[in-house]
Amino acid sequence: MPNKYAVKNGQLIPQAKANISVYNKALFFDFAVYSNIKVVAKKMFWPELEIEKLFDSASLIGLKHQFKTKAVVGWAKDLIKKNKLENALIRVLLIGPEMGTAPILFLFDVGLTFYPDNFYRKGVKVITCCGERFLPMAKTKNLLMQYLAYDQAAKANALDALLIDDNGNINGGTRSSFFAIKNNTLISSPESKVLAGVTQKIILAIAPKIMKVKIADIALAQIKDYDEYFLTATTLNVMPVRQIDELVLAQSVGEKTKALMRLFKEYCAKKMRS
Repeated sequence: MPNKYAVKNGQLIPQAKANISVYNKALFFDFAVYSNIKVVAKKMFWPELEIEKLFDSASLIGLKHQFKTKAVVGWAKDLIKKNKLENALIRVLLIGPEMGTAPILFLFDVGLTFYPDNFYRKGVKVITCCGERFLPMAKTKNLLMQYLAYDQAAKANALDALLIDDNGNINGGTRSSFFAIKNNTLISSPESKVLAGVTQKIILAIAPKIMKVKIADIALAQIKDYDEYFLTATTLNVMPVRQIDELVLAQSVGEKTKALMRLFKEYCAKKMRS
């Protein structure tokens, strides 16, 4: 795209030059991690948390680097200003070092999806796929399984695919976290089995204001035993789920989910004001 820029190791460069060689072994072997910073009305949502998550993922796979959170956030601000970004996702890609070279960190903007209001009012459909993330706690570029599962979801007119492990438990979606509600208790899968997103962590932090929180496996076979269901992600916020595969779970969005949606919206508004 003409007159667009990216950031490479802190330097603004033309987007067309934000490339890496096919001979780069670190990229070829997916020795890389990534994160996304949401930008709405020129403002970033929790960039420090997103970068810290990126660095946590790097540490989990042994990817050593010299980058600092404050500096990367500053580069993201430079990108917003240079590209005159209003609404976007800033993708942050950290590629590990090859022999005798230094790590590379790219920032570049991609489109931000806004979902229709009726998705939040009525809930969405998801499907299930058998599969488990490689090193689930690390947000690595090893995404083939998620890509194939998400492709199946798109073909089924579903918003996402829930990943089911060998024990029949739901370990989140290809690009989302999954929650269930029973009575007055919010249930979230153990963090050791899922990729814990920033939105998920915020929900777990604010939910105790209005309900109990329980960390436990969510078995697909017992899915009808719960009352309400929703997804979270950077681009989704809190997205109600009404259908899994052919099973319609709810005819309308539950009151507990609505309450969490309001609480999350208030939390976001307060953070943006501050």
